[in-house]
Amino acid sequence: MARRSAVSALAALVLVGAAGCAPDGGPAAPEPLRFVEVDLPGAARPQVLAVAGDDLLIGVRPDDRSTPPAVLRRTADGRVTQIPTEAASPYGRTADWYSLTTDGERVVGVGGDRGGAHGNVRWSVWSGGPAGVGEQAQAFSTFGGWSAGDLVDAVLTPSGPALVGTWQSAGAGLDVALWTADADTWTRHDPTGTPLASTRTLLGFPTAATGSGPGILVAGWQYALDAEPHEQPVVWRSDAAGAWTRAALPDAGGAGAAVAAGCAGDDCLVAGRVDGEVALWRWSAGAWTRLPGVPPIGIGDAEPLPAPLRSGQRWDQFVPDAGRLAVVTADADGTVVRPVDGPTGTVSAAVRVGGSVYLLAGPDPAAPRLWRADDPVPG
Repeated sequence: MARRSAVSALAALVLVGAAGCAPDGGPAAPEPLRFVEVDLPGAARPQVLAVAGDDLLIGVRPDDRSTPPAVLRRTADGRVTQIPTEAASPYGRTADWYSLTTDGERVVGVGGDRGGAHGNVRWSVWSGGPAGVGEQAQAFSTFGGWSAGDLVDAVLTPSGPALVGTWQSAGAGLDVALWTADADTWTRHDPTGTPLASTRTLLGFPTAATGSGPGILVAGWQYALDAEPHEQPVVWRSDAAGAWTRAALPDAGGAGAAVAAGCAGDDCLVAGRVDGEVALWRWSAGAWTRLPGVPPIGIGDAEPLPAPLRSGQRWDQFVPDAGRLAVVTADADGTVVRPVDGPTGTVSAAVRVGGSVYLLAGPDPAAPRLWRADDPVPG
């Protein structure tokens, strides 16, 4: 698919917020955002990131498969220590990190490693705190078996931790599935008859989840099997009582998907793609709106997007851009796209810790590197 560079497109677009002027009186191209690579101890590969107050948590996979997945804590002064982890099963010991979340006191993570005759992912769930994180051993049927789907994300809500994934539907295909914990035991909720359930005319596929006020926001896409079957970006949202709603995102073109989501209280931004280009939607005044002013940044169906980052009233979304990276910044004044110096390839994770932004990025999605920028997008 042909892809247009957001950086080159800047010359043809008037983007509100660009500082300074070009010699011909037009808007000057924004200065690049410069990241530096962060060295980590040992040979472990970083896989997921989470924010713990003023500290950064890094889920890493040691090269030694006899060692369980590890969690590193990086403090504001750059000191790195390891939080003890303990596996409870053979697949837990060899697991890669798929998700990690924390509120500073509780830590919940999802691990997985492929195995068995069919090479399916054998899922493991991890829980703990600053003193240690351990695998919570579950019955095989909790996350596995004939009806199993995937685990997408771990989420912390005011009412407790939850896992979002997929499971065989009673109607058609897979449902969006939700698990909650009672102590160390995880239980899947039956979505039949709720907006999480797929039907013979509408199949749902979750891609990411995050806490949203008292509940959960799930981003994904749905395949509508009507007269003209097509893909639509969609979000599912729960309230304090656990009731779910589903909303198709507007201005979705011919085909699209929601890929990543971030929320700060009731303010949410969803990032995805529409007809092969990056799209952003914001929840405001009780409705979803597609943000205008985002230039045509090409993105493939399999390219990841990290969760959007909020700072004050501004949202920052890191995106791939023709082998390089860019950041789309949206606030009340409009939308600006800035090139990124340092990391290239794709971004699999992005978090803001204090005055710094950390990325997991690189040309090889299976082996990203950790990068940091201090105050990369001034507020």
